[in-house]
Amino acid sequence: MEKVKPYFDAFQNAQTEQERAGVIDSFNDFLASLNDIDRKQARQFMKAQLTPSINENLKELDALVEKAELILSKKGKVTYEGKEYVFGDWVTIADYCRLYDFKPSRVQNWIDREIVPRQNVIVIQELNNLKLLKNIPYRP
Repeated sequence: MEKVKPYFDAFQNAQTEQERAGVIDSFNDFLASLNDIDRKQARQFMKAQLTPSINENLKELDALVEKAELILSKKGKVTYEGKEYVFGDWVTIADYCRLYDFKPSRVQNWIDREIVPRQNVIVIQELNNLKLLKNIPYRP
């Protein structure tokens, strides 16, 4: 429908939640002004436009959930220097990168620059200097 497309485009181009809410309010006002048949067609148009992006977002979320479940399902713990580190709470650099979608070089750079605090990095020398990170999001 020609009259619905501008609302769809405005929603897609909205930069903030406030802008999106304004577009939704305007669209709801527009829908209220339509007769039942036109309202049904407008909803069908919007559904057809939004379904592919919703499905893509769901696939991305499913992939993230799968990554998280894989990493967190690794039951066990390692004891180093008298302290226990539970897998899931502590992850390897590779697991951290898979979980948060970063490259290992970036995470190593954060460790070197102490963006990841020293107390959140454990280096186990007996395991070829394996590094475990506390499993929390870090940002530079």
